[in-house]
Amino acid sequence: MLIKAVLVFGFLAGIFSCAQEVRQIDLSGVEQATDYPRGIQSAKYMICDTEESRNAQVAVRVSIESIDPKEIGAKQEISVVLRAENSGHLPVVLPTSADKTVLQAEDGSIHYRAMFPLMAGVPSGGLPIGTFDLYGSTSKPNSVVTLRPGEWITVRGRIRARRWFASEQQAEMDSDLQLYAWPNNAAELQGHCVKQVGGASVRVRFKGIETSH
Repeated sequence: MLIKAVLVFGFLAGIFSCAQEVRQIDLSGVEQATDYPRGIQSAKYMICDTEESRNAQVAVRVSIESIDPKEIGAKQEISVVLRAENSGHLPVVLPTSADKTVLQAEDGSIHYRAMFPLMAGVPSGGLPIGTFDLYGSTSKPNSVVTLRPGEWITVRGRIRARRWFASEQQAEMDSDLQLYAWPNNAAELQGHCVKQVGGASVRVRFKGIETSH
């Protein structure tokens, strides 16, 4: 019994030792990107399709941790904190830099772009509000992070609502991961797509055009 208890304790200690935040990324004051960086047209989209996701060992869960304010008017700027967690069984590489010039690194490196779209979901569909963008390159070690299972990064910043509901509306605000990597012939990119796992959302209220300031 003592041996079994020690083994169980060791197993749980191993799990909890990986369950931790490994980096905080502050995008406050960073202008939202409106263009696509060089090479994105030939990039490999790293998110699994329906068939691939059934057996995917790499998975990421994106959750909204907080939104302020929760009452949103037309073109209002809102503060958002989200969490991107490795919820799979294998490590996953995510970019962590707000500076897209890291993509100009020398040939032979792998470049990454991650987009975290903020969506307002209602029964009739979803409304895109804005997007956080991160960039990274394997030749710039500080611009990427390798998350082990259970580890996560926290991304915080401010987004000005680009779209909104014309009349008062309750909505669930959530996000997900859109991940690209290139060149798409790199051996490291073969065989591992990233499965999307649904994360936590936050209930918000849109004031509507007629009542916003």
